[in-house]
Amino acid sequence: AIDKDLTMARRQLTRQLVRAACGGGSSSPSQQLRRFALHEHHFGNISGSKHLSATPSDFHSHLCQKIRHAQERVILASLYIGVGSGSELGEMSTSKDHHYCKEDEFLQSLYFAASNEKIKQMQIILDANRAMRKVSFTNKRNAGQSHDSNQGSRLSTNSADAVLSTLKPFLERIEGDNHSKNSNNGLFLFPVNDQRLCTILPSPLDEVAGVFHIKAYLVDDELILSGANLSEEYFSNRLDRYMLFTDGGGGLVDFYADLCDTLCSYAIKYDGQPSLLSTQSFDSTRKQQLESSLARLFVDETQTILPDACSHSDALDPVAYAIPTFQVPNSFLGRPFQFQSDNDASRDLLLAAVESEQNMSVRLSSAYLNLTPRLRSVLTMFGNKRGGGAPYVLTAGAMSHGFAPKKQTTSKQNNVGIVDKIKSSIPEAFLTLVKEASQSIIACGGKVLLYERQGWTFHAKGVWITANDTNTSRQELINDPTSVVSTIIGSGNYGARSEDLDVESNCVIVFNEQSKGEPIQQSVANDWNNMCEHSTVTEDLDFRDDVNNLTNIVVQFMKKFL
Repeated sequence: AIDKDLTMARRQLTRQLVRAACGGGSSSPSQQLRRFALHEHHFGNISGSKHLSATPSDFHSHLCQKIRHAQERVILASLYIGVGSGSELGEMSTSKDHHYCKEDEFLQSLYFAASNEKIKQMQIILDANRAMRKVSFTNKRNAGQSHDSNQGSRLSTNSADAVLSTLKPFLERIEGDNHSKNSNNGLFLFPVNDQRLCTILPSPLDEVAGVFHIKAYLVDDELILSGANLSEEYFSNRLDRYMLFTDGGGGLVDFYADLCDTLCSYAIKYDGQPSLLSTQSFDSTRKQQLESSLARLFVDETQTILPDACSHSDALDPVAYAIPTFQVPNSFLGRPFQFQSDNDASRDLLLAAVESEQNMSVRLSSAYLNLTPRLRSVLTMFGNKRGGGAPYVLTAGAMSHGFAPKKQTTSKQNNVGIVDKIKSSIPEAFLTLVKEASQSIIACGGKVLLYERQGWTFHAKGVWITANDTNTSRQELINDPTSVVSTIIGSGNYGARSEDLDVESNCVIVFNEQSKGEPIQQSVANDWNNMCEHSTVTEDLDFRDDVNNLTNIVVQFMKKFL
């Protein structure tokens, strides 16, 4: 009888969380975000093992292999793609003199897919400003003919041009096919802000005001949702999270294909002419059309609202529900979009967990810990609730936040300008933000952890909600994987940028009672626990109380733009 009561309580909790994420429990179907039922076969594992978390190298290998062997479509949404080392497309160098670059292999995979006549759709969407940022590299194509293999000409390119060159065989092939030519095939650049503002601000300052930050990687009937970009460090030693959906993901894969297609309809199709970026018009009417298209995609007025509880267990029940979310800055239209935002969906999910009668804890990971008052208030509710739950927050430490200034020569050290001083103050400003977050989280019984790993930077983000997890000597760990009731995977960093400036998409995953013991729960728990193994609790660290005026200024700037 006790087991039956626990099962019923868990099933009721599942439905409460799903309803909250879909629309705050609204009784109106027009306010309910679309949800997808996921079964065991809809979840894959990039690492090749159901019991191991994927590494950046696993992510790179899996994505390259899938793109190279694609049969129908390749759709990628990212902030940017790395430009590689300048190797010739179409032939991967095996010369000992050639510097191996994982970006090269990724671009080669795109070129290989573009040369495959079976492929009907190749669609890549990047941020308009970041994709045009100049990147220098050494072209060593002819280095093997030189007496010095390290010689090579210093060149510059950008993400957009590097990617466009990989798509050339595909674009040339569809030139005579009016259907393929007129569809959203090719490279698209999404402008978040008014291009007049971007022409005033030099690169990379034009990215401060907001970027297209979505990361969704789709090949045929598979989808990877992540926070990782597609460049060398994200393929090597910049830690992130990845969730693989297979066999169409119960419709989730096609949903993200439709999302990318909708965003491409608004974005600028790039043909190698940068002048297009400044001549395109993005008036309010065009933006409202995008809003309407997105609302039709994200809101499903025909789906039934899940009841609070079910009276029996159905073997056909899904192991999880997926609720995709979307976030666009209010400045885009001068007001919020007319459907549930990612911010609201995430907050409603957390509030539903707090209000549950079960012992709930929340764990949050952010690459850049800049908790907004709105988010901090709901996190602390977990610690103030009776029953022993608590909030646990994990972010980058001094060794792994990626803000450390580059070492300078002695001559440059003696001639330090204001820009260099600002850069050197960023690490201390970042830790000041961590200290502020620690005070409120620790005060309610939680912990803040700093990821410290030699040779690695930290970029993982997400949310883990657990119910009735068994206490251990290290309470920050997820001791029982079956206690995981929900997780959030995607591009958002849970800071001011994600709430107010960037275009984001996350996916809320709510596990059903049926999912207990499923490998996906073990994998989600491992994501968190593995990060904790390289982390230090902030209680054990000393933070400086005396920060200088410049650092204080940087802190205030970071609170708005990080």
